[in-house]
Amino acid sequence: MAEIEKKAQFSPNYSVHPGETLLEVLASRGITQAELATRIGRPLKTVNEIAKGKASLTAETALQFERALDVPAELWNALEAHHQLLLAQQRENTRIESYVGWLRKLPVAEMKQRGILSRVKDSSVLIKEALRFFGIDSPDNLALSSTVAAFRRSRTFSPNDLALQTWLRIGERAAQDLPCRPFDRAAFRQVLEETRKLSLEDDLSTIKLRIVEACCSCGVAVVFIPALDHTHVSGAARWITPDKALIQMSCRHKTDDHVWFTFFHEAAHILLHGKKEGFLDDRIEDSEKEEREANSFAANALIPSASMNSLVRQRPLSKEKILSFANALGISPGIVVGQLQWRKRLPPVTTLNKLKRSGYDLTLC
Repeated sequence: MAEIEKKAQFSPNYSVHPGETLLEVLASRGITQAELATRIGRPLKTVNEIAKGKASLTAETALQFERALDVPAELWNALEAHHQLLLAQQRENTRIESYVGWLRKLPVAEMKQRGILSRVKDSSVLIKEALRFFGIDSPDNLALSSTVAAFRRSRTFSPNDLALQTWLRIGERAAQDLPCRPFDRAAFRQVLEETRKLSLEDDLSTIKLRIVEACCSCGVAVVFIPALDHTHVSGAARWITPDKALIQMSCRHKTDDHVWFTFFHEAAHILLHGKKEGFLDDRIEDSEKEEREANSFAANALIPSASMNSLVRQRPLSKEKILSFANALGISPGIVVGQLQWRKRLPPVTTLNKLKRSGYDLTLC
């Protein structure tokens, strides 16, 4: 009995069917398979298939073996469970190895740098970690996951762009950790009205903290995630639960006009558009209705159209006029320059670009 208990507790990395133990027990007791079959009232074929490892040992059979052989059913069940687990692990290892091609398409080096993947070379370990990171069982399921599914109709999103999918997933996981109140549309509009004043703040850490706290108070998680190589995206907006929205920013252009316009652009998607579709902003002119609406909302939220119309009528648009205008509105002059360029009232290359704040990267705070 002690030897049987030791076998049940032993955990080798290879599979041992309980039939092998059954043969040992029968031999030690001088009992034939036919006699055992008679004792438990089962066909000889059933006993023989268990002994040869061709059939599984059920819980009912384990109870019968306990009575016939005086070996506890728990031990038979433990042997069978361990055998089945190892078989499953062997099948799993084979399946995991088939995903090596998928792993090679992931931004593995950057994922290691950010602590998402271990700094190991074992591909099977990295594949398992990557699947766990995305919350999927197979690469085939990624397109159906919450990370990607909402963006399936977006012009800027390629289903094969694993770097972009990785960036989105980083933001999704970060947002899940942010405690937010249920979404309140009116409160979010008020937050946006107050938030643009932060463009005058010098401390980027303070700006980030206040944006995150204010938006969480009305059901919008805002996360600042550095862009991955080859993603070419400035921001994203989507809903992660019916009561919690997500605005994800990369700050890849690193000037205050781009960052603030992107933030209000993504906020517009949350306020104006449905909860079932996500939106990506790559700052490329887009003819889609939702993008035009988001652009218009962002522009007007930063600088009311009446005020902007008054400014553009002034000629020339000097540094002094822009500074005075920005001061009157209580916003950064860089935003004014950026909006004038967006409306093609100023050329992309101008000495007035010096009014923009560079190095404006909230992802580093």
